[in-house]
Amino acid sequence: MKNRSARLRSRVRRIAAAWSVVALLVPAMRARASGDFVWRQESNNVFGAGETLLYVVKYGLIPAGFATLEVRSVDTVDGRPAYYIMSRARTNKAMDLVFKVRDKNESWMDVQSLCSLMASQQIREGLYKRTTITAYNHPRGRFTYVKRRKGKETITEGGIPAFVQDVLSSLYYIRTRNLEVGKKYSFDANSGGKTWPLTVNVQEIEKVRVAAGKFNCFHLEPILAGEGIFQQEGRLEVWVTADERKMPVLLRSRVMIGAFDAELVEFSTTGGSNIIKEKGLDEVEQEEEPAAAPIPKN
Repeated sequence: MKNRSARLRSRVRRIAAAWSVVALLVPAMRARASGDFVWRQESNNVFGAGETLLYVVKYGLIPAGFATLEVRSVDTVDGRPAYYIMSRARTNKAMDLVFKVRDKNESWMDVQSLCSLMASQQIREGLYKRTTITAYNHPRGRFTYVKRRKGKETITEGGIPAFVQDVLSSLYYIRTRNLEVGKKYSFDANSGGKTWPLTVNVQEIEKVRVAAGKFNCFHLEPILAGEGIFQQEGRLEVWVTADERKMPVLLRSRVMIGAFDAELVEFSTTGGSNIIKEKGLDEVEQEEEPAAAPIPKN
């Protein structure tokens, strides 16, 4: 009887302890859901609307195509000003004969908090095609992810930590940090309907020569513990200028079959780079699948 009573008392204490934790969490959950969420305030003196970066993409020494990073404008997403960021990549005519690529990534990054409000992808790589769009509701701590492939649409919903980034906005967010050699910068990134911890290691300062010039750069290595653009099967390295702009001048993706480099060719802070039009990077690809379904507003 004594042992049974002791076990019963122990069980009651565990239940009481569990309920005490719930009692602490519920008010916080209610506060976030009831509109008491407070947007953080981040500063950005690094990039703005009009910044345009053009890259030549090489496989080893072989030119394979072109890519761009653009802050196209400041849009409004559910009443909040957001940087509209676009990344495009396409193979050149010679590489098209081997493996044609027409990719476009978009991100809407909140101007005040520098977190992601929405992201989309249009992937056209060889015979593989995929369209996705993700909306982030930060006050509710939720995301909605829509994926369309081969005419089939799937919708995934789930929770997110506060001020999560998408993969494209992650690059711009790290540019706003005060980078120091030897330090690690960690935050959460959402990709493919899942959230992963992203750590950016600042390796060293190196001199980098590309077509756009010679630059002193921070050597960064982002590591995303999961799927997405920074995969464990490969390695991504980024060199950003060691100045107030932290402009990415070289991106290197190492995979099992070699390495792809994206080297900066031209940049502008006011947009409208003629070379983008000359390379056909502003052409609109014919959609081979309908766009993803509309996302409910935050």
